[in-house]
Amino acid sequence: MTILRYPMTIPRSILYMAILLSATASGGTSQVLAGPRGPVEFIGLKRWSAPELLEAIQRIDPDRPLHACAITMKSQLGFADAAVAVHYDSYSVDFLMSDAAEPYTVIVGVEDRARVRYRTPGSETLPLPERWQALKSLAERNFGTLVMAAEMFHSRHDPERVQEHVEVVGIDPADLDPIWGQIEAMDRERDRLLARALLERDESWSSRAAAAVVLVNFSAHDTTWHDLVSTLIHPNARVQGAAEAVLRGLLKAERHRSVRWTGAWEPLSALLDGTNPFAFQVVLRVLVATEIEPEFGKQLIREASDLLLAHVGAAHEKTRETAMDLLTMVSGEDLGAEPDAWSEWLSGLPDGF
Repeated sequence: MTILRYPMTIPRSILYMAILLSATASGGTSQVLAGPRGPVEFIGLKRWSAPELLEAIQRIDPDRPLHACAITMKSQLGFADAAVAVHYDSYSVDFLMSDAAEPYTVIVGVEDRARVRYRTPGSETLPLPERWQALKSLAERNFGTLVMAAEMFHSRHDPERVQEHVEVVGIDPADLDPIWGQIEAMDRERDRLLARALLERDESWSSRAAAAVVLVNFSAHDTTWHDLVSTLIHPNARVQGAAEAVLRGLLKAERHRSVRWTGAWEPLSALLDGTNPFAFQVVLRVLVATEIEPEFGKQLIREASDLLLAHVGAAHEKTRETAMDLLTMVSGEDLGAEPDAWSEWLSGLPDGF
């Protein structure tokens, strides 16, 4: 499973979209329409109706592909944030280039600006060792290859898996080997501390992206997971993309473990509330894989439940399953794909959660 959100060479210029193994859509409470190339599902809408929004998107920017409509939604239609995921039955190059590749498009809209809380970027310029300078330069020169190397870092000894994931984005696996060597060498405690400092204080997007990539070496630390989810609410999309690639790679290679999340309340709350909805599904999967503590999870979900419950009501199976998995883990119950049932469960939690 590969998520493409960063500039790179991609067949048919498929940019800023998710290519996922997906199942057939089934029942749900969200709004699904017939789109120009396949079904289009809208999640999270409050004031807009799905037909009105689709018509507005196509009228305002008829030449922009639907998978890039988050730009139109934010810049011209007043959305606080938005994201698009495009799901296919297969992500092989042959399938994607064929006429059979009909996408299922999921569009998430966040209308309330109070729910979108990106962090303030740093304002310093921290000195970098030579090997860090090389990684920073690579981020500026070939960002797509760098983040793919980060995503596949823990799968680097499995050539078949690497080939499967990189061919769809037009990357030569041989180009990843030297980058993996660079990243692998940056595994000392001073590298971890510098990465944390850069993410917190440095103003350069490429330094921060390099720092997020270096953290792929330090998944044994709770603070690494905290720093990565905090980086998902950085206002620069490339910095977000680097952190998201690392998280996806850790999940893909099953390098996750139990994490104590109480130190990451603020970024997690912002993400669940709708900040950077492109990362929403990854965050849910991370919290489940790292076995979020149920009591903390209940507090977190109660404070930011709207978008999560909207995903539970999704018609698209893979979209709703991640939300249901988190709710089931936290609650210890399985109330199915019923947003009202989960809302009632949340309202029944005692005060103090």
